[in-house]
Amino acid sequence: MAALAAVLILAPAALAQDAIPGDDDPYLPEPNAVVVGSEEELEQMAGQSVPSHDPGPEPVQVPAAPPQGMPQTGGPSATAILPTAALLLVGSGILTYATLRRSRPQLPYMKRESK
Repeated sequence: MAALAAVLILAPAALAQDAIPGDDDPYLPEPNAVVVGSEEELEQMAGQSVPSHDPGPEPVQVPAAPPQGMPQTGGPSATAILPTAALLLVGSGILTYATLRRSRPQLPYMKRESK
C-alpha cells in the first residue's frame, strides 16, 4: 500500500521533468547569466576587490580509529533486544496458529468428540 502511495505521489513529478521546453541541456548557461572574462572585470562590476584564494591552515591529521575501539553510542544493547524480539515472534506464531485453527473448516475426521 505504501508503494502505491509513493508511486501516486512521485510519478507526476517524474513525468513533468521534461515539461519545460529548452531545459534539456545542462551545459547551456542560464538565460540571464552574465559571463565575466577576468577578475578585473569582476572587480569593476562588483565595485570591490575579489577576495584572495587563500587555502587556509593545513588540515590536521585525524587517526583512522580510536585507539581503545568504538565508543558507546547509547543505544539499547543486544541483551535487551533479543528476548523482546523472541517474545514477539512466539506471540505472533501463537496468534497465527489460533486464527488459522478457528477459520479452517472442520473436516469430519478432525472433529472433536463432545462429551
